Amino acid sequence: DMLPNLKCFSLKSYFRFQQYEQIPSLLRRMPYLEHLTLYLCIKDQHRITDGTRVQDDILAHMSQLHSLTFYISTYIDSGELRHNISREHIQQTFINIGQQNATTIVNRLSRSVVECSIFSLPFAFDYLGSLGNTFP
Repeated sequence: DMLPNLKCFSLKSYFRFQQYEQIPSLLRRMPYLEHLTLYLCIKDQHRITDGTRVQDDILAHMSQLHSLTFYISTYIDSGELRHNISREHIQQTFINIGQQNATTIVNRLSRSVVECSIFSLPFAFDYLGSLGNTFP
């Protein structure tokens, strides 16, 4: 069911989950959102969340959106990556979609796990996980 009267929505999940594809499906039911806040920790075996994914999965479907406040952390099996993940590359994906007020942290948590965190600036949440030694 569509939620046409919803103007503001906040979704925060501090636990890693694997059903990311349900998030864009949920948000598409809210076409007239003006303010969206997301705090998500995603365990995805194959794909990081970058500016391109934010644009394709969220922004492209929300023409009325005035503000997006987000922290999205993706945990990836590094063996599944086709190339090294660089902070600069991910940052460029945000510049490409006109989101200059966002930044990225990339941490190798172990030999097999890479964490990529993207978030809007200024940081609007109470918790920033896995800082490592690469804080922007």
